[in-house]
Amino acid sequence: MAIYKDSEHMYEILGKLWNYVIKETEFGPKLKEYDISYKFIVSDPKGYLLITHDEVVIGDEANRDAVITMELSGETIHNFWLNKVNLPVALATRKIKSKGPIPKVLKILPYLKPVFELYPSYCKDYDLPM
Repeated sequence: MAIYKDSEHMYEILGKLWNYVIKETEFGPKLKEYDISYKFIVSDPKGYLLITHDEVVIGDEANRDAVITMELSGETIHNFWLNKVNLPVALATRKIKSKGPIPKVLKILPYLKPVFELYPSYCKDYDLPM
């Protein structure tokens, strides 16, 4: 079962979330400090997100090079934000396929903690399952 109705629905929610993350938390400055950018290749629904320290790009325009590329399903990304996915385990079991320096991914992960507390409110606002 798809969590997001379609790609546009996913972009609306995750675009808003990631803009908050890079502008209102320590995560954005840490992306710059560690020279990290992320490209997410999402299935079900199909889509691309590119996250840098100062911008969020969605859609086909986001399908360009990044330091770290992660391939995952819409359900997995949703469950990650609900703090139901252990990233190291998901990477080891290939539930999330990643290219790039994994130690950098793990080093910056703690800076997402405030977002895990915020995402359930997005679920309520957008009528997503929790």
